[in-house]
Amino acid sequence: MKARQAIDCIAAHRGDAIAVCALGMAANEWWAATESEDAFYMHGAMGFAASFALGLALSLPQQEVWLINADGSLCMNLGCLLTEAAQAPRNLKHFVVDNGVYQTVGGLPMVNQARTDYAGIARAAGIARARSIDNLADLEAQMPEIALCDGPHFVALRVEPETSFLGTPPMTYEGPEMKYRFGRALERKLGIEVFGPQGY
Repeated sequence: MKARQAIDCIAAHRGDAIAVCALGMAANEWWAATESEDAFYMHGAMGFAASFALGLALSLPQQEVWLINADGSLCMNLGCLLTEAAQAPRNLKHFVVDNGVYQTVGGLPMVNQARTDYAGIARAAGIARARSIDNLADLEAQMPEIALCDGPHFVALRVEPETSFLGTPPMTYEGPEMKYRFGRALERKLGIEVFGPQGY
């Protein structure tokens, strides 16, 4: 299956979950599919989307948090799986789009390409609900269960590598604007205070 097909399928079952997206392909495809401001699109911090998503899930235990990660970003912070397992947030779903390449830098092959079992690593770290899916039909069939079950839940999505360099354009904002759009979206969505009167 293609990355955009996988992302579209996940987005269709998202409900009111907050999304956190790894930089590059994962963020670009999620923005193209949803254009949602209640999603945080990680920029310039490869590997840290997982830590950010875990922090959100722990601080907002009644709110579903879906992490849209990528294989390159996961490999930059494999220790995140140990922390996710230890904290065991029931409201966290961790999706990894595994295309076997570093798409953001032109499609260079991933380390240990096609030999690494990311779901197996997640299970060994202590995340009992971990699975791999490599075709759209299975993803469509399994997404209702994934969306409804308690986390932490890890889903490795094997997709085809794209031939073009970042063919899907990124969202139209980043940096401080990302912070404020996301924070204001959470304030509206959850009725909470993210920013004080001075804006931070």
